[in-house]
Formats: sequence, structure tokens, C-alpha cells
Amino acid sequence: MSDERAGATFFTDEEILTRDEVADWLKVKPRQVERLKIPCLDLGRKTKRYARRDVAAWLQTQRRLAAGRG
Repeated sequence: MSDERAGATFFTDEEILTRDEVADWLKVKPRQVERLKIPCLDLGRKTKRYARRDVAAWLQTQRRLAAGRG
């Protein structure tokens, strides 16, 4: 579970996040999380969850790809 301290949210590597939590973390709108094709756990038609470590790995890959283009 997340631990709230002074307005900040702290996550563990094993934490499962909602689309809104991922959007808050990445500072994008929730719909953009799906458009970016961030890896998720599909739990049903409208229920997707995101493993924190998968999102972090995706973010690192995006950084490497951007560095290669620049």
C-alpha cells in the first residue's frame, strides 16, 4: 500500500496502480496512459492495473529511445 507523507505518495516495487495513479505519477491525463501503451494487467473489459515496476521499466525504455534520437 502507499504511504502518504506531506502530500507525497511513496510506492513499493510490487505495488499495483490504477490508471489514475499512473497518470498522476507521469503528470499526464488518464486517457494518455492507455494511448502511450504502458504495459498493464488486463483484469477485464474496463479494468486495467499497472505494476509499478513495469511502468518504471517502460519509462526507462522511453528515456533510452529518446536519448538515441537526440
